[in-house]
Amino acid sequence: MTTTTDGMTSRNTMQAIEAVVGRQAGVVARAQALRAGLAAHDIDRLVARRRWVPVHPRVYRCAGHPVTDEARVRATVLWAGDGAVLGGLAAAWWHGLLPAPPATVTLTVPRRCPDPRPGVVVRRQVLRATDLVTLRGVAVPVRPLALLDAAVEAGAGGAALLRAVGSRVDLAELRAVAERASGAATASRLLTDVSCTPPPYLVECCASRNRYS
Repeated sequence: MTTTTDGMTSRNTMQAIEAVVGRQAGVVARAQALRAGLAAHDIDRLVARRRWVPVHPRVYRCAGHPVTDEARVRATVLWAGDGAVLGGLAAAWWHGLLPAPPATVTLTVPRRCPDPRPGVVVRRQVLRATDLVTLRGVAVPVRPLALLDAAVEAGAGGAALLRAVGSRVDLAELRAVAERASGAATASRLLTDVSCTPPPYLVECCASRNRYS
């Protein structure tokens, strides 16, 4: 196994570590390893021998596990610590609304923001418990709020994003959470833009009628 420490750690501890690593696409936080019973010096030995590769401070990828989008996003959430919520385009991807995650992962934390990291944006915000859901072990905003946050983060492409995937989320649900989105004013404007724009099939239908009238 990739986390073997030359027999100095009990088999039960190593099995617990492997279970965590397996659930998390090959990444693990130092705090998780300590809670599972791994000693600090054993963690340091694994890192020194490159069996665990540092991804962020106190977060590691186990050697032998591929570097995937899921591993990158999970490692970022683990680095931010307890209470961290995946946000923006990354949360929409986690919900399955987008085909790929963004290069920069946005997180929301309820306390002082950690020191900046490359490829990570951290906002300080306390979200309602009813606005959150845990998917595959990661806290994310509920789907309508995740989509609106993603649209706000997308900037000029926000309206196009809503039109592209909005059919998978009811417009009434989006309006209900708009005031709680990051950048509430922008979210409301985007919803107004989308609501006032006729669907593409209707535009094409009208154009066809005009051509033959």
